[in-house]
Amino acid sequence: MKKTILSATLAIMVLLWHSLSFAAINQFTGHWKNTDSNTRGITTLDITGNANALKMHAWGKCHPNDCDWGEVKAYAYAPSVSSPMEQNARAVSAVYNTGFSQTLVIVKALGNNKIRAEVFTRFTDNSNRSNYTAIYTFKRQLQVAPIKPMPIPMKPMMPVVKEDCISFNPATTTLRNIDGRWTIVDGNHLMFNFGDKKAEAIKALSIIKHYKMNQSCFVGRPDPSFSYLLVNGQAPQGSMQGEDCVSFNPNTIEVKKINGRWKIVDGSHWVFDFNDKEGEARTAFAIIKKYGFNRSCYVGRPDPSFIYLRK
Repeated sequence: MKKTILSATLAIMVLLWHSLSFAAINQFTGHWKNTDSNTRGITTLDITGNANALKMHAWGKCHPNDCDWGEVKAYAYAPSVSSPMEQNARAVSAVYNTGFSQTLVIVKALGNNKIRAEVFTRFTDNSNRSNYTAIYTFKRQLQVAPIKPMPIPMKPMMPVVKEDCISFNPATTTLRNIDGRWTIVDGNHLMFNFGDKKAEAIKALSIIKHYKMNQSCFVGRPDPSFSYLLVNGQAPQGSMQGEDCVSFNPNTIEVKKINGRWKIVDGSHWVFDFNDKEGEARTAFAIIKKYGFNRSCYVGRPDPSFIYLRK
């Protein structure tokens, strides 16, 4: 048993040493599907919990239905003992034991709603089979919970949306010129790119720090049709001198198809355009309702380089 634990620990340390990127813990949590539909290995991963209490549930390729490996404890790793795990997790690991093998799974974030799982399987049944390794890429499966029917007539309940957010620290967020492009960063995390528009980047950074925004959220990545920022899970509130904002009423907005394009409208005012993405329009509608956003704000119109919503 001691040799097994030592081997797994050494494998994790080596892989973490060679990792180059940090990620918020919520870039690991979620429901993940293998991008290779013909894989003979792990087909599905569910990672749930927080930095201090993670669980991993895996399914492997079987016929006619995938084999349920079960749910086990998982562990997150930061680059140092003093690094905040929630914002700087580098990897997540879990170990699965069967009667004949032990499998170590190490997950790293790839960005754009993808993760990579490095899998090491060691046989424990003296079968003389070779231990082996494999690497799989998984894509996040975004889910929207359905509206539950109400037993009595009343205002319909909004769907519960599974939000796609990345946490960051506004106190350590800064501006850097990376290969000629002005970029707002938090450590190694590249957050917002402004190209050569330095003044707009400075303005956006001052807005983030003014409101103490610490979550950047998206609908429809890798090419989001809608984005917003939060402050500790709530809508930014108040005002800032020099803002460029357009107000709307979250109680009267609707999702409508106009000239073949799905839009969120407030009366005759077109608030947001989603082209042919009806699902993303309805998800954004639910998010606006949830947080009570009533202003859409811009930096750099008519072609804004930064957009945020507030109350």
